Amino acid sequence: MNQNRFTQKKNKGRFQSLSLRNRLLLAFILLAILPVLITGSIATMISRQGLEDSVYNELESVTVLKQNAIKDWLNVVQNNLSLAFQDRLIRQSVSALLEQETTMSLSQEQLRLELVKFNSYTNYYTEIFVMNRNGETVLSTNNIQEGKIQLNQNFFQEGIKGKFASPPVYEVSFSSYSILISEPILNTAGTTIGVLAARVNLATLDYIMQQDTGLGEAGETYLISSNYAVLTNLDHSQVIPGETYIRTEGVTDVVQNKNLNLGAYVDYSNTAVFGAYSWIPELQIVLVAEYHQADALQASNRVLQTTAGLIVLIALLAILVSFIVTNSITSPITKLVNIADNISHGNLDLQAEVVQQDEIGVLAQSFNIMTSRLRDLIGSLEQRVSDRTKALATSTEVSRKLSTILDEKQLVNEVVNQVQSAFNYYHVHIYLMDDKQEKLIMAGGTGEAGKTMLSQRHAISVGKGLVGRTGDTNTPILVADTSRSADWLPNPLLPDTKAEIAVPISLGSQVLGVLDVQQNIVDDLNREDVDLLQSIANQVAIALQNSRTLASIQERASREQLITSINQKNSQ
Repeated sequence: MNQNRFTQKKNKGRFQSLSLRNRLLLAFILLAILPVLITGSIATMISRQGLEDSVYNELESVTVLKQNAIKDWLNVVQNNLSLAFQDRLIRQSVSALLEQETTMSLSQEQLRLELVKFNSYTNYYTEIFVMNRNGETVLSTNNIQEGKIQLNQNFFQEGIKGKFASPPVYEVSFSSYSILISEPILNTAGTTIGVLAARVNLATLDYIMQQDTGLGEAGETYLISSNYAVLTNLDHSQVIPGETYIRTEGVTDVVQNKNLNLGAYVDYSNTAVFGAYSWIPELQIVLVAEYHQADALQASNRVLQTTAGLIVLIALLAILVSFIVTNSITSPITKLVNIADNISHGNLDLQAEVVQQDEIGVLAQSFNIMTSRLRDLIGSLEQRVSDRTKALATSTEVSRKLSTILDEKQLVNEVVNQVQSAFNYYHVHIYLMDDKQEKLIMAGGTGEAGKTMLSQRHAISVGKGLVGRTGDTNTPILVADTSRSADWLPNPLLPDTKAEIAVPISLGSQVLGVLDVQQNIVDDLNREDVDLLQSIANQVAIALQNSRTLASIQERASREQLITSINQKNSQ
């Protein structure tokens, strides 16, 4: 933090140390460049945002198209599998095989050939197989798989209930990812006697992802399983089933939140891309569509390059024009600077030559007047500074003492006595506002007059006299000569009063009281006294507030202690 402030002050000092000529030159150049820079920046941002929105819209459309294509493909392979046993003879033979009948129209080998033939029409599956109710594979297009028990597999357990499609799973025996679909096999009585299942050929999924959708070479779509494994080919990386995983920001977001989202991030090849990624619940996989940011933002970069060129051109023109204009302005000012330098070394008898009638001529005249007044002021300045320094030091000491007093009565007495003795005033007293905000009641005063007024509970109505008007308006009032003030109220206890100041003791708009000071010399109170007393009054207001807050807290604590004591006695 301190380092930043130091740097800012240093940079500001460097600018201020430049000559007027250089500052004007810099200002003209900035005035010429900044509008172009701002306009160009806005245009670039608008162009970039528009391009991003366009890319996101296109990616979202591609995602929807691909997702629909995958769902259609899944419906096709599931519906097609249901046609495997359309032939009555095949259906009867499969039922006989599952129900372990001794006679079958077709042998097991013939049934296997029929399934192979059926699959050859579409090549949708890498294997079609049949399981009995015990989960045993009794028939398969891959006879090596026959005899295996699949009882605990989800495709068997779900397939015996109805149509089912499993998420992609890695099968070590096949060294690849598989999607298995299944459905129940019913006999003529409608009883489930087995499960028909198939391993789906995932090459079709890869084909769907590779189909051109308008993204071009800068775009790419691919599928990721819920465990982040890559299921389809990538444009910039070789896919090794079971070993290639992608955990980009987009993929992680979808796997965790199961939603459709858009974003900019770095892809698996460390390339900045815009991405649209969605969750396909039917297969529990992630569909990702990406487009390279560099290609998408080419138009925006061209706008930026054009803006940079304009800035350079305008800067050159601004330098030329600014050089001519600044010379005409700074030359006469330089002469004034030389005279000012001589005056700063103590030669106050010099006068600037007034040649021009423009603003610079007026400046020269004003400079001469200022020099004359400066000569007059120097004689009295040191004494005034000394007096002011002493007054401020005294005010600070008074304020410091006030901050340590929390008793209201002691506080008021300390204020009036300190102010009276510190500044040698004739009389000082403090009035505090009553609860109804109608009267100002005297709370403390100096000397015998103060004691007498306190014993008489002296009070002034709000709006009456100097004190009353100050309490009403929340503004200080100065009367330098009481004999000339028509609404000044004399006090027989203070017959020598010749000048008076009343300042509000307030917190914001809330007037707590009035600090009143009287002097026995005409015109011995001035605006400096007003400022000084107002500063003290502000400290008094804070001290009063603290005192009253403490008193309130103590009263509440005493009341709570009394209640606690009563409760304890009652409980006994």
